[in-house]
Order: sequence, then C-alpha cells, then structure tokens
Amino acid sequence: MLLGLGCGYVAIMNNHVVGTMCMTFFGEVATIGVLIVDEKLRGQGLGGQLMKLALEKAGKRECRLIASSDGKPLYRKLGFDQLEAVLIHRGIVAHVEAPDGAEWAIRDDFDQISEIDRSATGIDRRALISTLWNKGGFAVIRYAGKVVGYAGMLPYGGGEVAGPVVACSTDEARRLLSFLFSHRIGALIRVDLRQQSGLADWLNSIGIAEVSTRTAMRRGKAHSDTEAPFRTYVLATSQFGFP
Repeated sequence: MLLGLGCGYVAIMNNHVVGTMCMTFFGEVATIGVLIVDEKLRGQGLGGQLMKLALEKAGKRECRLIASSDGKPLYRKLGFDQLEAVLIHRGIVAHVEAPDGAEWAIRDDFDQISEIDRSATGIDRRALISTLWNKGGFAVIRYAGKVVGYAGMLPYGGGEVAGPVVACSTDEARRLLSFLFSHRIGALIRVDLRQQSGLADWLNSIGIAEVSTRTAMRRGKAHSDTEAPFRTYVLATSQFGFP
C-alpha cells in the first residue's frame, strides 16, 4: 500500500536488508514512515542516511512523520518540529452497541468522503482514501443526505486498524468508531489517536487500551492550516503520517 502511494528505500549489507524507509506523496506534502534499522546496527548512521534520501526525494515538499522516542533526536537534528502527541491504542473489542445515525458507506459517498478529508487535513488524500476503500470498509454519518463524517477500517497485521476518522465533533467520531466496533466484537483493533481527540478514556474503557505514545513532527510548511468544521480524530496509522 505504501509503495503504491510513493516509494521506498532499503539499506543492504552483505546481501541482507538492514534498514527500510517508505514515503508517500500528497501534492505538496510528503509523509515518511517505516524507518527501521536492524537493532544490531543502530547508532551507525543508517537511519540518517535513509532520512537524507527521503528529504532529497521530497524536495521542497513539507515532510511529516510520526516519531518514536528513539527517533526524535534524529528528526530534530534534521529540522523537524514537534506538533503533538499520538496515542497508540490496541486491544480486543469488548461489547459495543451500534449507535444511531451511522451507517456503511456506499460507492456514491466516495467523492464526499474525499472532500471532507481534504477540508480537514488541508491536503488531497484521494489516492490514500481510494486505496483504503479497496482494502477495507467505511462508515459515514449523514445529515440531510450529505456525508458529514467518516471512519475507515482495514486489515492490519494480525488484526485490524480503525482510521482515519474525520468528523465535526468528538461525539460524532465516537459514534463512527462505535459503529465499526459493533461489527467487530472480539477482534484485535489498533487505533492511532490524536491526543486532543477526547476519545482516549472511552477507548480504554472498551478494551482498546493505550500501549504507547509517539510524536507527530513536521519539516517545512507548504499549506495553510484549515479552519473548516471537519477535524481528524484518528490517523490512517502512523505509517501514513499526520494527520
């Protein structure tokens, strides 16, 4: 999925892959993810070399990534600024009632979903949404027949990942996730949550507990922040950057 939306690099030593990095491109924004270096070779500059390739490939684009605590010193050195915390939640879904007002998306909703996502993020992620659409499922909330919020869910490793979630309020974001979870009772779910979403306590209460914290970071700024009513509450996993 990542390579279909961008490109990737590997570090090779003695015919073995010892480092990886992938990039995705959304107009004037590039996201960087899956930066991994073999544990035995860390501290030798491989991560920095892979990041140098990424920044050269990105050119003048704004670059975004989600950093672990180990990676933050390198990214700061390369000019990345800290934005906000991202809370990684994972767990088996307990019983969740399907809420009123949310339903499965239909094909005719795709353009509206893409547009509210662009309004919330300030970038055109239609290619990402199309990829997620073809591999997973989407829920929506409608008012007067118009889509005003959406949430995605797709297979991820040994379980599933919920996200992205774009809505006008925390209540709507929770309703969207509740709808998805009500169809996946007993499933292993991951949620990459913006710290300011207001959803962390609720996720913990239904068995999807916080397991780690990461940091959203950005280098450069290619677009103006949006003041639209739509907001991203959950990421499409940290590999696809922020938001």
